[in-house]
Amino acid sequence: MSFLFRGRLARTGFFRAGLFLLLALFLAGCRQDLYSGLPEAEANLILATLLGNGIDADKTSRGKNGFTVAVEKSDLVRALKILESHSLPRESFKNLGEVFSGQGMIASPTEEQARLAFAIEQELAGTFARIDGVLTARAHVVLERHDAATGVNTPSSAAVFLRHRPDSPVADLQGKIKETCVQAVPGLVYEKVSVMLVPVRAEVLLPDARKTDAIFEAPALYLAISSAALFLALLACGLLYLKSRGKKSTRESP
Repeated sequence: MSFLFRGRLARTGFFRAGLFLLLALFLAGCRQDLYSGLPEAEANLILATLLGNGIDADKTSRGKNGFTVAVEKSDLVRALKILESHSLPRESFKNLGEVFSGQGMIASPTEEQARLAFAIEQELAGTFARIDGVLTARAHVVLERHDAATGVNTPSSAAVFLRHRPDSPVADLQGKIKETCVQAVPGLVYEKVSVMLVPVRAEVLLPDARKTDAIFEAPALYLAISSAALFLALLACGLLYLKSRGKKSTRESP
């Protein structure tokens, strides 16, 4: 009898452990990785933006693989739209050292000029992207060149595109932006710099996950209730099965 009792206890322990493992795996699938391989500063910015807009998000370190930001599956679409409206994750820009590193062959003067123009564009865009409220920054540079065949000189020019929030101070910095371009581009004059500013909405108008029960809140609630009901049902069935086996063993023991 003691052997049968210990066997039933062992089966009950394995049964409960299996149920808890199944429930844990089921609930673990409720979160979805949003972005991975992020530097910590970028992950913190994304996390702060999502939390500030009512999205339940968390940040996880992956060691050498950077950081991962995850959200609930029911919040995935809304989180992506919020980050898109804030131009996150931000674009990374190359510096002069990165553009000119690792040159294996001697480049022609035209290639060197094109590479220099690209490097200056990246440097300028990276600088302007750091202005408060700037969401997207682009810089296009044409370096001064001389056509030996025709004798025509093309002067340097630059165009800057900035997409920003309405509260950004960038609208009052157009003069400083042009001066920065003049200092960065060889042979460029103030009159050859154009700046295009594009304001966007301050906030994205999306349903609040805490108020829209039919779209966002209801699935999570139903999932929790269904998981609890499934667990209780399986537990009840297991206990009934063990009880019936126990009665059967008692009747057969004499």
